[in-house]
Amino acid sequence: MKAQVYVAKSGEDGKMHWADYEVPCSSSDRVSQVLQYIYEHLDGDIAYRQCFCKRGSCGLCMMKVNGRSVKTCITPVSPVMYIEPLPLPVVRDLAVSFPVRPEKPQPEASA
Repeated sequence: MKAQVYVAKSGEDGKMHWADYEVPCSSSDRVSQVLQYIYEHLDGDIAYRQCFCKRGSCGLCMMKVNGRSVKTCITPVSPVMYIEPLPLPVVRDLAVSFPVRPEKPQPEASA
């Protein structure tokens, strides 16, 4: 299977444009694997957050795929994919600045 992948990229003018890639993949692949393939074989300049949990628990790999906000590490590929950043401040390409979570309050030490 080959997926036609359109990725939102930051242009030199600061505006986003669609970059077009044809990626070999299988129906068992996930969107994060397609992005990794693009980075390793087609466009080493693409910026995105790699997923490390690979099970959908951390949410750092979230992006919009075909108009839906998804966790790319658990989302299966489709024959045509439009991948764009979440509606957050864009650092570059698909990498966004996530809001800082407040730290959990720690229990006070007993005296």
